[in-house]
Amino acid sequence: MNKRIKFLISAVLIFALFVSSFILPASSYETGVETSTADMLLVNLDTDTVVFSQKPDNMWYAGYLSELVTFLVAYELIDKPEEVTYQVEKDFSSSLPHKDGCLNPYIDKELTAKDLMAIMLLTSGNDAAYALADLASDGDRETFVTAMNDKVKALGCKNTGFVSPGYDSTSDQYTTCRDLYTIYMALRENPLFNEIMSARPLRYIPESLVSDDQEQNEAYTVTPEASILNESSPYYFRYTNDAKYSHTDATYANMALTTTYRGKTYFFAGLLGLNESERNIYADAKKLATWAYLNLSDYKMINSDESVTQIKVTTDWGEYNVGLHPSNSAFKTLPNEYDEKKVAYQFNIPESVKVPIAEGQSVGGAKISYDGNEIGEVQLNVTSDEGISMLPDMGRFSTYVLKQLTPREPSTEATEAQEEKSGETKAPGTIEKAQSNASSSKTMED
Repeated sequence: MNKRIKFLISAVLIFALFVSSFILPASSYETGVETSTADMLLVNLDTDTVVFSQKPDNMWYAGYLSELVTFLVAYELIDKPEEVTYQVEKDFSSSLPHKDGCLNPYIDKELTAKDLMAIMLLTSGNDAAYALADLASDGDRETFVTAMNDKVKALGCKNTGFVSPGYDSTSDQYTTCRDLYTIYMALRENPLFNEIMSARPLRYIPESLVSDDQEQNEAYTVTPEASILNESSPYYFRYTNDAKYSHTDATYANMALTTTYRGKTYFFAGLLGLNESERNIYADAKKLATWAYLNLSDYKMINSDESVTQIKVTTDWGEYNVGLHPSNSAFKTLPNEYDEKKVAYQFNIPESVKVPIAEGQSVGGAKISYDGNEIGEVQLNVTSDEGISMLPDMGRFSTYVLKQLTPREPSTEATEAQEEKSGETKAPGTIEKAQSNASSSKTMED
């Protein structure tokens, strides 16, 4: 059974569950929140803690979320996106497999690669995605899509693939919530992505088209399609930093975003969501983020300065224990009613280690769980040098024994006395004399 068939069967099964009832969450912490989106992931970015997960590795149609990777690849291929330009032709979109008209206001206008990126990200602009891909690859879309797939592999995505820089409704263009997390973290490190998404209110107008005519400016201005970013929408969530939304009848609603409240930042990904008034992917994101802000706090689970367990050290003369400490302090996001007694460690370390071992040397790791749920891993290091200080002493001792067992050359005085006794004289400075001096000097240094 090939990958495509397996994916389609999986999609049918997911859809059957989705339309029949609300899906009970299988998460790290019980939320008590009713949701309708099939696949979801909520991660605290400050502590890298998954606080809610519901089928995060299920593959689903990527829809317009492919444009997230289109942005990353185009940014790498185009040296100066604020300077490189693209002429919008009237018949450009007519040749596309899917078109949305996002570039229609700019026909016969010259846009920069940055303009195309902003239009694509904010409006889920399929036409802008193709134009950007053409600009970045000199019209070689196949090569551009190959670069997209290479990019997600390089990022570490396991279940994501693309056949188009924009929208495609086939199962050959797919992703998962967990892979979206990986992709989105790369986006948040991109300065241009952050610049485009940081405007408040969130809107964008190509700089070259700004004029004194406000009506004309409005015609050229784009606003986010994601209603969670739109202040006039009932689904607006004021703490949202950025969001990428996709919705079609074939793929349903997909979305990735981050929110920040009182210094705490969360990432949300949702696939196969509804877009109805009561059951809506925006509402699911808002409810889960609100639940996290009200019910979870960050705790220092492990202190890097404290020993959490011991390991046996073996030497030629016996055994003893030394402490192990985490390579770094571990902060995790846990329920407000945090109970330290519910924290457990599963150590993965050898029964013993032999000297010499150095302070900070890694000898294994530990999985951290809270109330039976695994929440992270940490590397364990030795707290002190063991056997290292003995090495110089052992070296000096070995040198001493070797010298005692090695016949010595006669001293300078003894050599001269022997020469006088034999009646032989040697001029100072001869090779033999120099060797004798060297031997004497070495003995003094020792």
